[in-house]
Amino acid sequence: MVVLRRDGSVYRANQRYADMLGYSLEELSRLHVWDWDIHFSKQKLKDMLLAADNSSAHFDTRHRRKDGTITDAEVSTNGATYKDENLIFCIVRDTTERKYTEERLRQNKELLERIASQVPGALYQYRIAPDGTRSFPYFSEGFAELGGLAQEELSGTAVDSIMSRILPEDTADIESKAQTSAQNLSHFHAEFRIRHNDGSIRWIECRSTPEKEADGSIIWTGILLDITQRIQAEEQVRIMAITDGLTGINNRQEFDRLLKHEIERAKRYHAPLSLLMYDLDHFKQVNDRFGHNTGDTVLKTVTSLVNDNIRGIDIHGRWGGEEFMVLLPQTGLDTARDVAEKLRRTIAVHPFDKLGSTTASFGVVELAPHENAKSLTQRVDEALYRAKELGRNRVEV
Repeated sequence: MVVLRRDGSVYRANQRYADMLGYSLEELSRLHVWDWDIHFSKQKLKDMLLAADNSSAHFDTRHRRKDGTITDAEVSTNGATYKDENLIFCIVRDTTERKYTEERLRQNKELLERIASQVPGALYQYRIAPDGTRSFPYFSEGFAELGGLAQEELSGTAVDSIMSRILPEDTADIESKAQTSAQNLSHFHAEFRIRHNDGSIRWIECRSTPEKEADGSIIWTGILLDITQRIQAEEQVRIMAITDGLTGINNRQEFDRLLKHEIERAKRYHAPLSLLMYDLDHFKQVNDRFGHNTGDTVLKTVTSLVNDNIRGIDIHGRWGGEEFMVLLPQTGLDTARDVAEKLRRTIAVHPFDKLGSTTASFGVVELAPHENAKSLTQRVDEALYRAKELGRNRVEV
C-alpha cells in the first residue's frame, strides 16, 4: 500500500510496497509517483492526482523497480482527507506473474489456432456434465466450415445448432458409442452424415479421447474430418466391383451372390422364387453386320427395356455375353412365365437403330425344395436352350 499527496509525493508506504519496488522506505519517501510509474506520462499522473476524490478508481499500470526491471501492477485508489490533507490511498498488487501467465496462455492459444487452421477438419472438445448437460467448450474455426455454420450460431455452449445437423438415422449410433466411451473411458470413433448449410449431405469422421473431470463430467478431445470424397470414392469402387461396365446392371459375381442370398431367404420364409434367363437371338450377326458399337447399344437398350418392366425388388444381372438373368422374389412359375412373355414382346416390338428389330429367347424355372443355386441356374439354362431349339423368340419352362 502507498499513500500519495496531491503533488505526487509519497505520504506513506508500507514495507511490502517498498520491497515490491526494491527501495527502502526512506528512499521511497523522497520519490514521486512518476519516478516509478512508466505506464502514464508525468502530466497524466498529475491530472489523475488532482482529479482523485472520494470515489474509487481501478486501473492497470507498470512500475520500474530500483534495479530497472519492470513489474505489472493493479492499482485501486480512493481519495480521502486525513489531518486536513488531501491524500490518495492506493492499494497495489503485483500482477507480473499473472500477466506473464496470461501472455503465455494467449501465445499458446494463438499457436493452437494456427495449428488447428492447418488441420483438414476441426479440433473440438465436447462435455457431458453429471446432470446430462452437454456443451462444446472448444472448437476450432474449421468447425463452422464443416457444417457451413455462421460463427454466431456457434456462440455459447448450446449444442442444438450443431447436433441438429446430424441426420436422424445416425444419431442413435453416435449416442450409443458415446455412452460406451464414457463408461469405459475408451476411444470414440464414428462416421456419420450431417446436413450442410447449403443443403448437401456430408460424411464426417469423428475420433476423440475421453477424460473424467473432477466434478464427474466426461470431456472428449478430438478431431472431426470431412470424409465425403473418400466415402464417394469407396462407393464408386464398390459399384464398379459389382456392376457390369456396359449395361450398368449387376455383374455375374454380384448376381450370383444375390441369387444365393434370395434362395436362403425363400427357404427360410417358405416363399416362391423364380428365375428367368434370356438371350438375344442371332446376336453374333448383329455384331458382324453392324459392328460392336451397335451391338453394345442394342445390349444397353435391351437391359433398359427389361429394367423398365420389372419390379424394384426384382434383380437383373448380366450372366455373360448376350445372356442375362432376372431373379423374381416371391413369384411362382406361372407369374414368372407371364413376366417373361411380357419382356419378350417388349423387346420384339421395340424399334432399334440401324438393325430395326431384334428378339430374345427366355427360359423360366421356379426354385424347387432343397435346390441350390448351381442346380437352379443349370435348369434355367436348359430351359433357355429349349427355347432356342424350338425356334427362338419364345418362352420355355
